[in-house]
Amino acid sequence: MAVNRYVDYDSIDYVSQLPVGYRFDPTDDVLMSFYLRKKIYNQPLTLHGILQFDVFQTEPWMLPFDTRNSFSDRKYYFFDMRNHRFENMDIRKAGNGEWRIVEKRREVSLKSLYFIGRKNTFEYWKMEGTHAVKSEWMVEEFHISPILHPNMKSRLGAYRVFKMKVAKGEKKVSTPSEIDLTMECEDESANPSSP
Repeated sequence: MAVNRYVDYDSIDYVSQLPVGYRFDPTDDVLMSFYLRKKIYNQPLTLHGILQFDVFQTEPWMLPFDTRNSFSDRKYYFFDMRNHRFENMDIRKAGNGEWRIVEKRREVSLKSLYFIGRKNTFEYWKMEGTHAVKSEWMVEEFHISPILHPNMKSRLGAYRVFKMKVAKGEKKVSTPSEIDLTMECEDESANPSSP
C-alpha cells in the first residue's frame, strides 16, 4: 500500500483561520474527552490537526506530515480504528522495525474527577543487521473506556507521535535480537571447599 507522506495543509480551510504561532498540542485528558469523544460521536471538529491514519503500518518518519515543519519540534496527531490484531500487542511490527510498549494501560482521568480511558506508550526500535536499535521516536495511544462508549466506535483511538529529545552525549541503546544464554563455568579450584 502506497503511503502519501505529504499533506497539503494549505488546501485545508481551517489552517488559514489559525493565528500565527498556533501549535496544536492538547493535554491527554483534552485529547480524549474532547477530540476523541467528538470523533466517536461523529460531531464536527473545528481547528484541529488530527489526520485519519494507521500509525502502526509504517516507520514513524514515513507518516504523513505537514511539509512546512520538520518532525524535530512537533507532535503529530492521528485517529485510527483499532481493527487489526497483532501477534503480540506489546510489540507491533512496522516497516524495518517495531513499536515496543514501555508504559501499558495508564489510566487517564478528567481533572482527577473520573476515569475516561487508557494510554499506552510505545518507542520505535529499528533493525540494523541482527540488532534492534532504540530510536528517538515515540507514540502514545489513547482509547476511551468501553464502559463510557460500549459500541464498536469505542475502538477508535487517538495517537500522538513525536521525537524524544536526546541529551548530548547520551548514546542510543541497542539490544541483540538473539540472546546468548551460555554461561561460563568458574574453575572449581578457585572456590573454597564447603564443610
